[in-house]
This record gives sequence, structure tokens and C-alpha cells, in this order.
Amino acid sequence: MIRIKNMMVTIIGCGLVGGSIALALKRRRQDCTVTCIDLAERLPAIQEAGVADRVGTMEDLETCLPESSIVILATPVQMIPDTLDTIRPYLKDGTIVTDVGSTKKNIMKEARKRLPPGVHFIGGHPMAGSERSGVEASDPLLFLDRVYVLCPYPDTPPEALLVLMELAESLQALPVTIDPDEHDAIMAMISHLPHILSVALMHAALSGDAEHDMLDKIAGRGFLDLTRLSASDYKIWKGILETNRDGIARALGRFNESLSLISGLISDQKAVLAWEQAASRRRKMGPGSLPKPRKQDLRGMIDQYDRQILSALARRIETARRIGKIKTHQSTPPKDPDREKGMLKQRAEWGKSLNLPDDFIDELFAVILKHSTRIQEQLENPSF
Repeated sequence: MIRIKNMMVTIIGCGLVGGSIALALKRRRQDCTVTCIDLAERLPAIQEAGVADRVGTMEDLETCLPESSIVILATPVQMIPDTLDTIRPYLKDGTIVTDVGSTKKNIMKEARKRLPPGVHFIGGHPMAGSERSGVEASDPLLFLDRVYVLCPYPDTPPEALLVLMELAESLQALPVTIDPDEHDAIMAMISHLPHILSVALMHAALSGDAEHDMLDKIAGRGFLDLTRLSASDYKIWKGILETNRDGIARALGRFNESLSLISGLISDQKAVLAWEQAASRRRKMGPGSLPKPRKQDLRGMIDQYDRQILSALARRIETARRIGKIKTHQSTPPKDPDREKGMLKQRAEWGKSLNLPDDFIDELFAVILKHSTRIQEQLENPSF
């Protein structure tokens, strides 16, 4: 993976996500200088949070942007196009610009029009967040084991994409590339629709509680979990709803169909089947009811975990093969001792946090790295 040494990162918008990126980089990248740009009235809070090496306002762009290798736009989605116009005059050739917005199609269309040639825009969306907001809520572990979506253009230089993938890994996130249209369609269903439903449920509950005023006193964990997202600030969501209008409309249409079906639960067998199918699928997605601890059941669990391990290894090997092709194109050696040393150290920390033996982690990743390197060497020397 490509790493820029003595890298300067400028983050415009230092709320929860921007502040958490800054704090994570400060904690894990000693070779990285982080500058946070925000409104003047917010600078004292940013300084008190200690997330950045330097802080400033948009009036300071002329000073910090020409030195920046990466510029991260962490403003609300609706502000990004105008922000692109504002930063354009100060960007040098080779600068990588990215964002953290929850929609990608519109932003990437605007970036293509507004940024100069030689500046590389790659859409970004870390799949992490909280109902809390502001730099005061910054968390260096916010991105731990979370997917970090990257949306390059077809002509994005591979080395620019690799730099952002490495940056995402510095946040302990899992970088994944995806088409912007596909991203927006997926987000409409798994992120935007749940927020809308959470708000709708809270609104319905408030309407039903108008007479009794007992909601705060008797609401249980299930209701609180389902309405947690409704605490999010509408100012942040306004741009998301506007820039993914079609995707959200389709998601709402599918949900309304399912709701109509489930509403017949009392007497309709189709509704019962739909409930059971949904419940079964959800249990497979995360922690749920475990099988009884009989030997054959536990062996079935082991079979399932082994399939998951092999699937993950297959994806990892394919990613290593793709990186190998890029290395071959750039005439860089397959083996990167510094990168491998850092990887092994990080994996050892992950293993320790999962209560796995150190020697097991060392031996496992020694084998994985050995075969990944061999695959990349074969790409470099087809007759190898």
C-alpha cells in the first residue's frame, strides 16, 4: 500500500466524523500533520478537543491547502459543491480530495465539473456515526472494523486510490470500492430509510402519548433502540434526503409494500411467513439466538465459521492480486517489509483484543502474507 511520508491532511468541517478522523490520525500517524478548518466560533471547541495540529477558518485556505496532500470535506452534503468552488484556487496538482457524505452520485458529478485537472477527487463514506454530533463527540475508535466506502472514477489514478485506502486503514477501517449509483441505492435502504422510519415512529409515539404524557416513563429498550436515530440533527439530513431523493423513494415504496403485507399479521398466512423470513434473515446478520450446545450443533457452527473464513480469505487474495497488478504497472516490488511489519503488529493487537494466542496470530498471518506475496510475484514474472 502506498504511504505518503510527512503527509498533511486538511479536514474542512470538524464535527463528529471530521473530528474523529483527525483524532484517529493524530493517534496513529506520527508522520501526519492534521489541519482542521471550521467556523471561527467553533475553533475554541476544536482546540479544546485536541484533535488537530493546526486549526483555522476558510480564510486560512490559502496558507494550508497548497501544502496538503489530502483534503477531506466533512461538511453537510448540501454544502460540498460550493466548498469545492471555494477550495479550487488553492489546490496543487496531485492533491487528493475526498468527502464523507452519505450520498455519492451528485457529489461526484459536481466534483468532476468544479475541480481542476490534476486534482483527484474520490468519493468517500465511512460507514460509522452516532446520534451525537460535534467535535466534542470525536472518537478515535469510531471507524474500528467499519467499512469505509471509496468511489473512484473509472480514470482515477490507481496510486491515488491506494493512498486513500491506506488512509482508511490508518483509521482501522475496512476500505471497499463501489460504484456511486450502487452506493446511493444501498444507502437508501440500509441508512436513509431507517432514519426516516425512526423519526416516523417517534412522531407517531408522541402523537399517541399526547393525552397521557407517559412516554419517558414507560418506554422500553426496544422502543429506545428503534428511535435512537431520530435524535439526529435534521440540518445534517436535509442534504442527504435531497441528493438521494429517487433512491429513498424506491426504498420507501418497498417498505410500504412490506408494511402492508405485515399489517395483515393477525389473519393472513402470507404476513406470518413474511415475519418469519425477516426474523430468520436478521438473526443470520448478527448476534442472536445460538443453537443449543449439542455436539452436532456446535460442529455445524464450526462449518459455518470455516466457510466465512474461506470466503474472507478469497476476497483478501483477490484484493492482493489487484494490488499486485498495480505494483507491476508501477514497477514496484511485491514485497514491502515495512508494510508487512506494521501489518503483523496491528494484527497482533487485533488478536489480543479477541483473546487469541500471539503465536496463532503470528503463524496465521505469516502464511497469508507468504501466499499473497507469491501471487504478486507470479504477476510480475508470469513464468515464475
